[in-house]
Amino acid sequence: MKRNNLTTAILAGITGVAGIASVSNAVNLNSDGVGQVLVYPYYTVNNGLNTLISVVNTTDLVKAVKVRFLEGKNSRECLDFNLYMSPYDVWTAALLETDAGGNAKIITNDTSCTVPAISGQEFLPFAYTGAFDDGIGSSLERCTEGHFEMIEMGTVIGADAIAATHVGGGAPSSCATINGNWSPVVGQWIVDSTVNMVAPDGSGGLFGSASLIDVAGGVDMTYNADAIQAYSTSLQHSDPGSLLPNVGSGNDDTSNIFNNGVVVTDQWNTANIQAVSALYMHNNIYGEYILDDSIGANSEWVVTFPTKFAYVDVDNSPFVAVPFEPFTVGLAAGPSSIGACEPYAVAGLYDREELSPTTPLGDIVPSPVPPGIDPTIPVFCWETNVLEFNRSGDVLGASAILGSKNTTHLTPGFQEGWVAITFDIATKNTNDNVAARTYGGLPVTGFAVQRYVNASLAGGVLANYAGVFAHRYSKSVL
Repeated sequence: MKRNNLTTAILAGITGVAGIASVSNAVNLNSDGVGQVLVYPYYTVNNGLNTLISVVNTTDLVKAVKVRFLEGKNSRECLDFNLYMSPYDVWTAALLETDAGGNAKIITNDTSCTVPAISGQEFLPFAYTGAFDDGIGSSLERCTEGHFEMIEMGTVIGADAIAATHVGGGAPSSCATINGNWSPVVGQWIVDSTVNMVAPDGSGGLFGSASLIDVAGGVDMTYNADAIQAYSTSLQHSDPGSLLPNVGSGNDDTSNIFNNGVVVTDQWNTANIQAVSALYMHNNIYGEYILDDSIGANSEWVVTFPTKFAYVDVDNSPFVAVPFEPFTVGLAAGPSSIGACEPYAVAGLYDREELSPTTPLGDIVPSPVPPGIDPTIPVFCWETNVLEFNRSGDVLGASAILGSKNTTHLTPGFQEGWVAITFDIATKNTNDNVAARTYGGLPVTGFAVQRYVNASLAGGVLANYAGVFAHRYSKSVL
């Protein structure tokens, strides 16, 4: 069917001045869930939980993928490696607490090629200790929760594609060849990482999910990874220990977002990570909670800022000075335990019948309040935060569901209802783009988890249930 002139005019109108081509040539968050960069908002091995990981290659190409696990306080690396995915491949792994406790390890029975072989590998603190000390602490416990990302580096071709491709028995032809390519000094990719590699086209073709499994309780809490398209069309094939690529190292400086049904396209000035952050910019987070004692219900929100490190941490920032817009607080220099605490407000709190608490919303502040922080202002101090909804007085320690140590506790005063969290767009905003368009809020992603424990069934049988709900948001783009 031939497209008529009216259809063409409508498409040109919704894509803006930049034209129709910009839709495919700008970084975008694909609502269909398939992309080039996958951002998984949370992992944990706390509270007896395991995190099960899955990533799928929907294409007929061999994909080179950087896999990176980032601890929750300041997004310093706990484990990096390269994954080489066969056409139509699925790669799976699990994160568990180490036998000694207090740290995470990864295990996998999957045969897809990784460099190095990583099953049984414990997470490492090298990125935030010694010469890389960021002042937040050197404990391995930092690596027990956080978020992770998978980034397509390029397409493998030729003999190396054959080596990475699964054959009749279900295993790749030669993972030894792939690993040998990264051998010190003599490996061909050590000498030239572009051999038998082709730059990506930006479409990616990857999708993924993660499950937070409570084995003892029989509960599975599953979510889908965020999928970013058109992040880069440059080859970024790096060695397994490299901190590149990251979410800000792509070659696309232009973003596409939907705002009130209209495509907004902007070219960003100072650093390409601004284009990725634009996809996540929100001024409000909306979601539900339930704390019903009769069904043993608890609720927690994961609130992750996947690009925050670049705006607050001078050691990992592309900007001349930190903090950089839209973030307003930099990581404190020297010994510190409070992180970069970004204020927010509880803008709305209701039960299911539209009732608000008698306490003014401005006086509802999650606890505990970090030392040196105004006790009347709520803050998220970490890159991956957990906001736990608690019954009155129960506001200390790790969270009940996820066992998070990066947690604050909010007492809503009702058993169930919904909450709106807002970031002050007067102070948290950025117009660092060619059009000087102002994006209000902060770049945030995450989800809510609800768990129910029902011991009142016939015969006193214990039954556990849980659900995961992606956050709802609003945008402010002016």
